[in-house]
Amino acid sequence: MKSYNSISHWNKGPFGQSTIAFDKIDGSNLRFEWGKKRGFYKFGTRNVMITEKDENFGDAIPLFLNTHADELDRIFRKKYSNIDSVVVFGEYYGENSFSGQHVKTDQKKIIIFDISLYKKGIISPKEFVDNFGHISIPNIVYRGEYNMEFVNRVRNNEFKLSEGVVCKGTQKTKGNEIVWMVKIKTNEWLIKVREKLGAKALADELNGDKYLIEQV
Repeated sequence: MKSYNSISHWNKGPFGQSTIAFDKIDGSNLRFEWGKKRGFYKFGTRNVMITEKDENFGDAIPLFLNTHADELDRIFRKKYSNIDSVVVFGEYYGENSFSGQHVKTDQKKIIIFDISLYKKGIISPKEFVDNFGHISIPNIVYRGEYNMEFVNRVRNNEFKLSEGVVCKGTQKTKGNEIVWMVKIKTNEWLIKVREKLGAKALADELNGDKYLIEQV
């Protein structure tokens, strides 16, 4: 089952390109695979497969199946009838989730943040909003040019976000349209990482990029 690619930080973004910026939910990345013949039948975290017996994320499977599976199945069969397999990416979180850590007693939710089609890859942000915007997806924070003004507004948390945003757009490469993504974390959230989890956790969060670390 396809894993979700790592997302570059804001300084690697294609400045000047058009983007849709989505609220970045502070939780854990999960994936759910759908097949035309079997429906949803594979489940995993970002790196490993899971079952309902998994100690940390087993409860996410019935939660997903009971809240999202039927509507997603309907959309896939109606709008993607020529596609045999789809991987759905969702964020699993609770009220007190922080940096991938969860409180066992919190009521959990799953929000859908991306769709990958077999042999085609991640769909464009516009297609995602058009076809899946009526279900539980992250709020759109911004539409417009990807530029430093917007980056700084997010870093200063002018939008009152829990963690930050993921900016998505498309561009032509060798005649093919590809989806690009970058993430912008608020300084407020990054400072909280350093205070709660330590300097190493902050460095890991920013991939050891000294420039980004010095900005916090």
